[in-house]
Amino acid sequence: MVAAAMGPEPRRRRRTWLIAVVALVAAGPAQAQTAELSADDRQFVDATVMQAMQSGRLPGVSLKISGPKGNYVKTYGVRNRETSEPMELDDHVRIASITKTFTATAVLRQVQRGRLKLSDKLDRWVKGIPYGRQITVRQMLAMRSGIYDFTTNAAFGRRFGANPLLRWKPADVVRIIRANKPTFKPNAKTQYADSNYALLGIILQKVTGRSAESVITRDVIRPAGLRDTSFPTTPNMPSPFSRGYYAGDDGDGPVRDYTRSNPKVAWTAGAMISTLDDIETWGRELATGRLLSRSLQRQRLKLGTIPNPGGPPVGYGLGILRFGDWLGHDGAIFGYSSVTFYERSSGAQIVAAANLSSNFSTPTLDIFGTIAERLYPGTLRAD
Repeated sequence: MVAAAMGPEPRRRRRTWLIAVVALVAAGPAQAQTAELSADDRQFVDATVMQAMQSGRLPGVSLKISGPKGNYVKTYGVRNRETSEPMELDDHVRIASITKTFTATAVLRQVQRGRLKLSDKLDRWVKGIPYGRQITVRQMLAMRSGIYDFTTNAAFGRRFGANPLLRWKPADVVRIIRANKPTFKPNAKTQYADSNYALLGIILQKVTGRSAESVITRDVIRPAGLRDTSFPTTPNMPSPFSRGYYAGDDGDGPVRDYTRSNPKVAWTAGAMISTLDDIETWGRELATGRLLSRSLQRQRLKLGTIPNPGGPPVGYGLGILRFGDWLGHDGAIFGYSSVTFYERSSGAQIVAAANLSSNFSTPTLDIFGTIAERLYPGTLRAD
């Protein structure tokens, strides 16, 4: 989910699609000005992206910046290495862990309707999880449950890496969690784990009696007006789309096409598909909280701290990530990397997508951090 220069801990092998503010964001600042970035800033942005593409072997990147310092929209490189078709702004990409923000919003809307409580215990919905009688819905949303992260399981990693189309279902996640010790006791600290959001998907289904895909589509995607965002049920990508590439966990292996993957693996932790425009719209929606009551949005933004010595403050709320003064989320899954971040005081936004990634790193997060510090100095300062 996070890279060494920006992240809460040194780079290590961890699944992060699959990755990885204590204030109410009320109405949000005025919409970003329409002026273009200055020539010097455009040159800096271009150089930053090109450097990231070169060092990370990224075939293509799309980028959108808006805010008082000016707007800038651009694509770089190709969406298809074989045909050399250029990256396009309306290309669909897998948004990986940004999916968690949708899952969390769907859960919170059930809370808002009185069908679920943040204090409800996991054991009510899923039996046999260590500490299941203590772990709450709130703790899972906030990454404070201590539940074993199934994506760190070596056997799972080998299977998924060898075959992103492997047969999988949520029950397989539960089986792995039950077979492993918790990472820590509930509410002891904040630590990113995809298992939380797989279990929240199961809870959504049991509370509503419908599939998690349909709940998120009806209760979040449609009300937010996201016409090019979907929760897939097959490996297929909607057109137009960028192909996704994988060059090994360390990024230095042969570049292979990993466009197709089974969405049931990442599922409510990271299976969704979107476009640059939609994740920009969603990033603003997420930070300002129009789909939630003010009370729930305040609770969403009570962030637990993820240690990040020497770097910007990093925190996790109820399905939302903080980097410095920026709110949003990043995502990484085989083939795709994405970020959407919103700076509350200025209304600035930076969104980006790239079409080469592993499950362990997010090259677009590095791009975001470098650009944010240049355009809005001090917004990523260390506490």
